[in-house]
Amino acid sequence: MAITGFQGMVIVVTGGASGIGRRAVERFALSGATVIACDIAKMEPLSGVVNVCLDVTDEPGWERTVSDVMRDHGRLDAMINAAGIILLGNVVDTTLANFRRVMAVNVEGTFLGMKYAMRAMSPQGRGSIVNLSSAAGLVGSPGVCAYCASKGAVRLMSKSAALEAIAAGTRIRVNAIYPGLTDTPMADSIVTQMGGGGDARRQLYSAMPNSRLASADDVVDSIMFLVSDMSQFINGAELVVDNGLTAQ
Repeated sequence: MAITGFQGMVIVVTGGASGIGRRAVERFALSGATVIACDIAKMEPLSGVVNVCLDVTDEPGWERTVSDVMRDHGRLDAMINAAGIILLGNVVDTTLANFRRVMAVNVEGTFLGMKYAMRAMSPQGRGSIVNLSSAAGLVGSPGVCAYCASKGAVRLMSKSAALEAIAAGTRIRVNAIYPGLTDTPMADSIVTQMGGGGDARRQLYSAMPNSRLASADDVVDSIMFLVSDMSQFINGAELVVDNGLTAQ
């Protein structure tokens, strides 16, 4: 059954140039929402989509972007914090610069997205924020210490923000999604960082149940559910989309 009810909604999606973020942009736009796609990379034009160049680590950029949304559309119904990066490296070999870069994009970017979304949503008293964490934010994974740390932080930030929204008497909901490995450019970047080639790809795929990666649509289905009124009593939750990876 298709999830409906997005006609006329105003939705901001970070990481909108590729992967899960891009597919979310496409599907919300096709469902009748006005979508503001944010990314530091160039984005192709798409009907019903406003493309905004945004570095998610830049607070003035966030303030300007959300201010423009409110000026032009008068409301913000949903914020999808999908921007993220992964840099491979174990604890011993990861440089401090790389650790800080992953934390800046994945943690600070999500924090700023929540901060300015909640400010914009508070006067209207409702809204949905969906943060992209990861299965790596629930269980440890060797060789990606910075990424695990960042996604674990997203997990608890989401819960804290959800409780704050409830305490403030609003119906702003903050939930997080935990995908397993997904067939996106990020998976390709992992293969490249592992040395590329078929052996690296087979090693990566073999870690997933049935050697199957999620598709971007598998994850976006869950994002759309959490934005829709079908999930209006779901708040501060963990929605795991990993085909049983973390059930092992």
